[in-house]
Amino acid sequence: MVFYVFTLLTMAYLWLVGARRRHLQVGTTSLVYYDIGRPDGEPWVLLHGLGSVAASWGPVLRRLRRDCRMLVPELSELGGSRIEGGGLGVRQGVEAVAALIASELGGRSVTLVGISLGGWLAARLALARPELVSRLVLVDAGGYHDQDWDEIERLVRVRTMADVRELYGALFVRVPWTMRVSRGAFFKAYTSRAVTGVLDRLREEDTFAAGDLARLRMPTALIWGEKDGLFRLETARAMAATLPNATLEVLPGCGHAVHLECPRRLATALRSVRAQARNPVPLPSGERPWQAPTT
Repeated sequence: MVFYVFTLLTMAYLWLVGARRRHLQVGTTSLVYYDIGRPDGEPWVLLHGLGSVAASWGPVLRRLRRDCRMLVPELSELGGSRIEGGGLGVRQGVEAVAALIASELGGRSVTLVGISLGGWLAARLALARPELVSRLVLVDAGGYHDQDWDEIERLVRVRTMADVRELYGALFVRVPWTMRVSRGAFFKAYTSRAVTGVLDRLREEDTFAAGDLARLRMPTALIWGEKDGLFRLETARAMAATLPNATLEVLPGCGHAVHLECPRRLATALRSVRAQARNPVPLPSGERPWQAPTT
């Protein structure tokens, strides 16, 4: 019942920002997704994180909808998708998002944005299908191999309300009031199969290493909370150092969940990424600079 009400609230919010709710069947998955913005706008695909929903991109959707077309899938049953196990793992997520791009855009390349687990999916999709990704944006992304995965799993395996308090310490510097009043709902989400099912299916081979990132030639923007307590800033710096065409923007005073704690700064950073892509700087190596997709 709690998740049903949550889904209704999500649908209502996205309707208010002009979203069109649609479905796509990918194998056994019935994927709910939202189509937002100008039909002829620059195509963006935004992937939310673990235990979250499409509406968590709120201020970003409002700021980009005037000149971009955004596809925002629900990657778990929390947002109304029907998925075996409750949520899409990394491999299933790559397959589903690739199918969504093919279905809605005919395989046209997109700006692919992902936060946390969504960033992990975005990186794996860029590696598997680079022709679909013209620009990659990783926001406090998971998936990089060289991290303390035992500590990360300890934090995200929520079993008690005390675990929620500890995870909040990794996610936020200052807990937003909406998250303070919804600790109970957060606990239910993180103990549901939409989260535990995904965690149970993660494997070491789903991660990516420096050598993998070195193969990504598209422009890649990393946006990171300075105080991220889950995927720490040194991880972002290591990733940026190995990516051939990367920038790193650090959001001061923000934790891991920048979309909830610092939403306006994240939205501004993404607008900046788009503006930079429209005015590309020649690469020092003499490679041909990338051009933003026409709208």
